[in-house]
Parts: sequence; C-alpha cells; structure tokens
Amino acid sequence: MANFSFLRDKPEFALFAADCIYAEEALYQSPDSCIKLTRTALDAAVKWLYLHDRNIFKTRSESLFELLGDISFATVIGRRLLRKIHHCRKLGNQAIHNEKSFTQEDAVKCLSELFEFVQWLDQRYGKNYTPRTFDAEEIFAAPSLKTEICGIKMNSPVLAASGTFGFGEEFADFVDLEKLGGVMVKCITLAPRDGNSGVRIAETPSGMLNCIGLENPGVEKFLAEILPRIQNKFNVIVNISGASVEDYGELAKLLDVSGVAALELNISCPNVKDGGIIFGTNPKMAAAVTSAAKKNTGKPVIVKLSPNVTDITEIARAVESAGADCVSLINTLMGMEINVNTWKPTLGNITGGLSGGAIKPVAVRMVWQVAQAVKIPIIGMGGIRTAEDAVEFFLAGASAVAVGTANFANPNVTMKIIDDLENYLARQNLRSVSEIIGKVVF
Repeated sequence: MANFSFLRDKPEFALFAADCIYAEEALYQSPDSCIKLTRTALDAAVKWLYLHDRNIFKTRSESLFELLGDISFATVIGRRLLRKIHHCRKLGNQAIHNEKSFTQEDAVKCLSELFEFVQWLDQRYGKNYTPRTFDAEEIFAAPSLKTEICGIKMNSPVLAASGTFGFGEEFADFVDLEKLGGVMVKCITLAPRDGNSGVRIAETPSGMLNCIGLENPGVEKFLAEILPRIQNKFNVIVNISGASVEDYGELAKLLDVSGVAALELNISCPNVKDGGIIFGTNPKMAAAVTSAAKKNTGKPVIVKLSPNVTDITEIARAVESAGADCVSLINTLMGMEINVNTWKPTLGNITGGLSGGAIKPVAVRMVWQVAQAVKIPIIGMGGIRTAEDAVEFFLAGASAVAVGTANFANPNVTMKIIDDLENYLARQNLRSVSEIIGKVVF
C-alpha cells in the first residue's frame, strides 16, 4: 500500500508492521473495518515501544490504558501526538462496539494518526530512517504500471523480447505500442546476415526450438532506414551481437544516437578471435564485452545472460563489475530435436535455442538467484504467457519483464498481460509493481 508499504523493509518493526499494512488495505473493504484494524495496529505499536524501550514508561504495567496515561510517556512523545493516539483509539473503540458508522474521511484521518506515530517510532528507533508524509490521495489512486529502469521512463514494465517482435512496426496492427515498456528489437550486427540455412524453427511441447542465425539487415541499414521509422513510437532497445569484443565496442559507438533508448548485449555468441568460446559462459569475456560497450556509449547497457552456464550469478556479478546498468535473463536454453523417421536433426543448424513456457521455471529460478547476487535492475524473461507468469518474475526480483515466444502464438498477448497485470494490482490493493519486486516469501 501507498503509505505503510515501507514497513515491509523494516524487520525491526515486525511486531506491528503487518497490522499497519492490513489496516490500510481494509479501507477498500469498509471504513469501519479500517478503523478497527487501525486501533489494533496502534496498540501493537505502543506495546512494541514498551517492550523495546521501557525507560520511556515509569509504570511497569502492560495495560495499554495505563501506558498511554503514563506522564513520562506523554512528556517524551508530546501532547499533540498523544491526543492523536487517543483520538484514534477512541474511534477504534466506537467501531468495535458498533456505536456509529464511519465515513472514508474518518478512516483516512485515523490512518494518518497511526502513520504519524509510526513515523515517530521510525525516526527514533528505525534503521535508515527516511522522512515520509501521509498521502491520502495516493490511497485512492488507480494502480499505475508506469516504471523507470536505468533512467528510461516506461509506460509499463512489460517489454517485447528481441527476436520475437521484429522491429516493433510489424505488430502495430495488433498492439498499442505506446503501452509497452519498450521493444527489444531484432538483433543487429555490424554487417548484414542471412542467417542459417535449412529448417530454422521447430515446435516443441510448451515451446519451440530456433536457430535463426541472427538474420538482420546490419547496423548501417538499421540506422538509415529502420530507426527513423520507429524511434518516436516506443522505447527502442537495440539488441546487438558481435564476433569479437571489438565488434561490441564499435556497435555501441555507432548506436549512440538519438532514438535509441538502450543497448542489450547478446552475449550468447561465439568469440571467433578466441577459439569460438561463448562470451556469455566466461565471466572474463562477458565483462570484456560489457566494458567495451560502456566505453563507447552513453546509453544504458543491458546484458542478456545465457542460462547455459553452471553458475549464472558469477556471470551477473562480472558484468555488473564491468559497468552493466541492467541484466536481462534468460536467453534460450540449448536444445536439439531428431526426426525419428529420417534419423536426422530437425534443425538445419543441428542444435537451437529452446524457448517458451517449458523454460519458465528455470528462468524464474535464475532471476531469483541473480537478484540475490547483484544490485542492478533485472529484466526477467523466459516462458512468460500471462500476467501471473509476469508476477512470478517480479516476486523473484525482476523490475520488468519481456515477452518472447508467446508473441508467435498470440500477437496481442502483451496487451492482455498489461491489462491483466493492472487488474491483479487492483485485486491485491497494490498501487504499483514496485511493491512486489523481490517479495517472494519463504
């Protein structure tokens, strides 16, 4: 909730934090319930104070009536705040005994009095105290999906993943592009690429295999023809790939232009100068690529992590140390399919990247692990098909999500996820996604 949500990050106030949050949530049910719970929260806070700092009270009684009447308590807390505490408890008693009906205005006033006492406690006993003001209007504000990552203002925390959404314009007839947080456009390389030959996509249970081979028009054509068409329609996040560390630096420099919101480094590619080692599987290589890009651009640099590693947190820490502004994960898992009639691999490239719903549990697990290891924001991806899927990633620690393979099955899926996400927040009495980021409960 808007006003008391900060208590979730205050373990020192665990004795009364939940009661305060429940009291504010109850306002959406009825003013009477809110006032009853507000009094419960207030009593719990007074009891916490008595247990935590008995020097404030001369009395050794645990009776709330006697504690609130203790002259030493009144001297320390001040008569103005004490009057508010008594008023709040009075309304609470009236609500408990059904002596009168209350309005939302009564409940909001009661909440504000509780809030002022909690702020007093936080200032005196809390860790990392931050001054806060009770915001009555925010309580009734509609949930907002607006968010900001690495300085990029987004209308929602839902993006389209690279390689599944073209350059965005292809989906203009199906989605409201402005509602997206951004589009991670099709991967761009220095020179044009035709991609792999043979079969490049194969459907699998709950997903698909692909080996497109980074087919794209090259950076020169992208800058000259494509970027001018899309730059004012959504946040353009350019996914880039290279065959060497130097390639990433050069691409970052060329794309350091107006109209590009950020760069996403695809490091699931082989470094041809170093025997074909995959950049994303080696911490030193991943850091080198990140550093090269950062040195050549003023844009935020997002590093897309490969799941095909033993410890993804090691790679995440390496790119964070090299200056990455954000990480996105996961990229596809390596897979293979064999035709039992021909005895030959289905894909022309033999192996390919597995994506879709089948990989979501792996992706959620890796996002949670990385969230414990780094401080930079995370964009979660991998098998997201519904708002509930997206919420899992937020709870695991992602600040935004990207939808990929689901776009092939339903080109309007991002819009449904955004609409359903707003409904989810409203049902949960939440004002924004930020209230659930990393809040998985163990």
